[in-house]
Amino acid sequence: MEGATFKQPVFVRDDGYGVQKIGCVMDAIEFLEEWPVERRGLLHAAASDACYSAYDGRKSVEAANKAFTTWARRVGVIEDVPVAPPWMTGPKIGNADHLMESDG
Repeated sequence: MEGATFKQPVFVRDDGYGVQKIGCVMDAIEFLEEWPVERRGLLHAAASDACYSAYDGRKSVEAANKAFTTWARRVGVIEDVPVAPPWMTGPKIGNADHLMESDG
């Protein structure tokens, strides 16, 4: 389940990197593993277990996402990032690439 992608990414604040997008189980595992040992607790352990279980296929990706999100909210690192409107993320216009090539 290496590429187990979350339906909705979770955005978290990290002191060293600003805001990070957690878009899959492996991203969540890496973030949890980098969390300082002295700041870990039972909720961190539960989120880690859920993420590793989803990675191994023993739990759903949704369960991992929920556990990670719950942990991130509890420790105060969750970041509410507004979603871009569809017109900003829609498909590229096919002729734009062709026009760029003919200019050069």
